[in-house]
Amino acid sequence: MAGLVVLAAGGVAVVVAMENRAAGKAMAFCDRFKPGTAFLEAGQAARAEIDRQFVTLSDDELTVSFYGAIPPSLHLCTVKARDGKVTLARYSHVD
Repeated sequence: MAGLVVLAAGGVAVVVAMENRAAGKAMAFCDRFKPGTAFLEAGQAARAEIDRQFVTLSDDELTVSFYGAIPPSLHLCTVKARDGKVTLARYSHVD
């Protein structure tokens, strides 16, 4: 019985660590792009650092996805722009 408790606690710890890691990466990516930053910089950073399958890019919006512990858990950084400049960089989490 004690072994099951240890196994369950270990599993929970792994899930929490993976979720925290994904959230931290998404937040750190968003923190890099303050309003007024060139939107091109955000696109270049996304292409350089992230696997392309996790990036959605249009002329005025970029979304970078980081998977948490469970497949439907996504930690996102969405960067919006107008006239080539960042207007918003926002973190969100989708379960």
